[in-house]
This record gives sequence, C-alpha cells and structure tokens, in this order.
Amino acid sequence: MKKIILFLALSFCVASFAQNPVSKIKDTTVSMPEKIFETLWQTFEDNYAFFELRNVDWKSSYEKYRAKVDSTTKEDSLFSILSQMLAPFNDDHINLIIPGIKEFTAEKPSPFLNEFPEKSSRDSLWHVVDKTLYDYHFEAMQSIGPEFRGLKLFYFSKSKNYGYIRIGRCFVSDATSDDMEKDAELAGKLLDSVLKTMHNSKAIILDVRTNIGGNDEFAYAIAGRFVKKKIHGHSKQTRITGTDNYTPLEKWYIEPTASKPYKKPLILLTNDQTASAGDVFAMIMRELPQVTIVGERTLGIYSDMYGFTLPNGWLVSLSNQRYYSTKMESYEGVGTPVDFRVSNTKCDLIKMEDPVVKKAMEVLKN
Repeated sequence: MKKIILFLALSFCVASFAQNPVSKIKDTTVSMPEKIFETLWQTFEDNYAFFELRNVDWKSSYEKYRAKVDSTTKEDSLFSILSQMLAPFNDDHINLIIPGIKEFTAEKPSPFLNEFPEKSSRDSLWHVVDKTLYDYHFEAMQSIGPEFRGLKLFYFSKSKNYGYIRIGRCFVSDATSDDMEKDAELAGKLLDSVLKTMHNSKAIILDVRTNIGGNDEFAYAIAGRFVKKKIHGHSKQTRITGTDNYTPLEKWYIEPTASKPYKKPLILLTNDQTASAGDVFAMIMRELPQVTIVGERTLGIYSDMYGFTLPNGWLVSLSNQRYYSTKMESYEGVGTPVDFRVSNTKCDLIKMEDPVVKKAMEVLKN
C-alpha cells in the first residue's frame, strides 16, 4: 500500500510504519546518534531501488555526513544532518519523521507548487476550474464520498454533452484504506453512482491534478470502469534486501468492474502533483485506447513505501520497488507522459480561466 503522499496525516501513517526490518550495522558498540545514522544509511544501502537513476552516490554521502555525527550530536542536529543527506534524492517517498513533532520529505522541485505555494492559492485555482467548466455550460459542481482533510472523494459535474469527475486521492478514507480491497470496492460503487448520471455523455474529463495517492487497488478499480476486457496495466518488482537483484516481475491487470463499462473518449488531466497511486493511475490509463492525457507529467514516485523504525523511534520510508509500463518503460523520477502539455500558472487566477480544461474541451470538440 502507498501511504498518503507528503504524510498529510502523521497519525494515520505512523501506525503502519513499523513493518519492515532495519539492516544490521557492523559496529553495535557505537553511541546512539551514531547507531541511528548507521542504521538509516545501511537500510537504504540494502533496499533503495534508484541510486543511479536519482544520481546519488550513497557511499560518498556516507563519507561526507558520517564525519558530522558522534556521541555528542543532539537530536535536532542529527535530524538536520540526516535530512541534508536525503534531500538530493528528490524522491517524495523518502520521509524522516519524529512522530508528532516534525517531518522531512525529500521533495522533488515542483513548478506547480512554485506557482501555487499556499493552500489558499490552490483552493483559488479549483474555483477557477469550476468557473471554466461553468463557462462551458457545465452544471454546478457536486460531490460524493467521505471527507479527508475537508475534501470529498469525488467532485463531478456535467453539461449537455460531457461529464467531469475530479479525483483528489486514491483511497476512500483513513478508516478503510488499510483494507485495500474493501476500500477499492467502496470507491467503485461511489464512482458507479456518478457514472450513472453521465451514461449519455459523449466523453468524460477525469481530473487527477494534485491527486495525493493512496492504493494501487483503488486506481485499478477506477480504471476497470472503462474496460470491457482484461488488459495488462503495469508490472513491478521489488529489490531483494542486501543484493542487487530484484524479485520476478509481478504483472497487474485492469479487469472489467462494471456491467456496462464506459467506452467513450476520456480526457485525463494531470500535473506534477499527481503522485504515487495517482502516478500509477495515469500510467495504467495510458493503456486504454480512448484516453488522452492533458496537462503536465505526474510527480514520478510509483514504488510502495518501505517503512522502518530507527533505534530511537524515528520513522523512515524509502522506495524499494521498480514499476514499469506494459512496454517496460520506467517513469520513476520523470512521471507519466502527457499527450498535450499545458501548465497552470498564477496568471490563471487573474484571467479566471483554466487552460488545462480549455485544452481538454478543444481536444474533445476536434
């Protein structure tokens, strides 16, 4: 399971973190600060899947940062040292957490967040999206499903000819997300009620911009509403701890999950904050012939999180899996490609127009 991107709810994630073993260190007589450093470094050394792709010389990092840690290193300093060592990965699935106190994420630079750094500006952008849809004669936005951090699961609207569905996460609620099959089944039923209102539409726009991720099972349950036969979605493999080898490829398939699948054109909207299971959803939707992707590449963090606990109780996660498209392409670090590249900027808030939705409508009309 992919835990929520950027750890938006620490209390939700912490409970599931102590699930993987840490690596043994060579010298067990070192002080606690040194033991914490050595354990983190060695566990990454034994499990992380993308040192070369992320252009990180991990052994050089050891030499650089190990010299900064000794028996007198205070917790705040140690947290800072470890954060500096992890920052160059630009992998949002790498997290360091002091439970209930603070956290660090090795975030990839985001042009979207540079344009919309505050939550208020991102909220304003969604108002612009809604207005743009209204200008195209869509009805008032509706919503369905449980709330998570004040947002419903699905937002949707329709016009005479088209439907629009916004999916901001790939799990129903923190109460169901640990039972991934049940969570996916519930999501599918909620989506079915939305699709029922759009069965006469000529096409649907699926908007997963800023989707924070969740479960791959959720992504597959949604994709299954748009296929009438089983098709290959993606493959993945996991690094075998302490070796340079990986498990055999595990193939995932999109299976029909609706008695009458929606087979008309779909426009998928993405950006560089479409993350984790959102990345996966975009990648598998590319396999459907009726799908066109508009916007920006997704964030590019596909792996499940390998979570572990340091000797002092701090929590850490890393990426230990490699995901591939059906053509054995890896989009780790670069994100799922788009067919038409269109960006949102702060100017959209002044113009009160969403160029991504406008491009989607242009594609549909042509």
